Amino acid sequence: MKIKLIKTISKVLMLTGIVLLTQIVRSQNDSINLEKIRTESGVDPTRVSSKASYTILFYDKAENASQINNKATLNLGVNRWSFSIKPEIYTIHTGEAGSGFKTAFGDMKFSILNAFYVKGKEAFAGSVEFSVPTSPQGFGSQYFSATPAITFSHTFKPSLIFAIQPQYTFALAKDSAYPSLSVLTIRAFIANFNKSGFFFVLEPRPIYNFQNEEFDFIISPIIGKALGAGFNLVFISEIPTKQSTIDSKGVLYQVGFNKNF
Repeated sequence: MKIKLIKTISKVLMLTGIVLLTQIVRSQNDSINLEKIRTESGVDPTRVSSKASYTILFYDKAENASQINNKATLNLGVNRWSFSIKPEIYTIHTGEAGSGFKTAFGDMKFSILNAFYVKGKEAFAGSVEFSVPTSPQGFGSQYFSATPAITFSHTFKPSLIFAIQPQYTFALAKDSAYPSLSVLTIRAFIANFNKSGFFFVLEPRPIYNFQNEEFDFIISPIIGKALGAGFNLVFISEIPTKQSTIDSKGVLYQVGFNKNF
């Protein structure tokens, strides 16, 4: 009787151990899958990968004016270093009847990033982006500028993260007829990733222009989907909260995809 009881208890313990082990392995696989989605999505700057992407951006401005940007990005990730280049083509309509659309090559941007600390739930990355005024007047910024930034991210759990990135833009070279460039932007976002491949991001973005002494606030929702084989589809909107910004720059809608290597 005792032997049967011992055998029964042994079987129960064995089955319990198998179930627990299965749950642990499944949990680890889920974490790995979510980490892969997080890295390949391009949402978190502290996660480095090599990818190529294409994005079309549409600025819906006041008085029938609009702008369409076609942007390609090539990103090379080496260990914790990331190097990227972003050529763009601008197509602009001023809103004037009969003027049509005008197209020109846009400003060239390239950046360098280093995720210098990634440990546990915290990560830091430092970066700088340069914008070269390769576009003609009336299309680009006409500033050779730099935007250094520092990013901090915290992982609450594999499916939920928070990140904040203060960045400062200033001119390295400009025409003397143009005003100084001095803009502080605080990008903060919370992102959710799920096992079906979808990811959702909400980014509130305060901006302060020191030269004009103007404050702006942008709300940017992002919805993306990991399609498999390293492909991601991403939808982004940037909604200004000031009417003057809506009139001058417009509400931004963009859709794009990337391929990770």
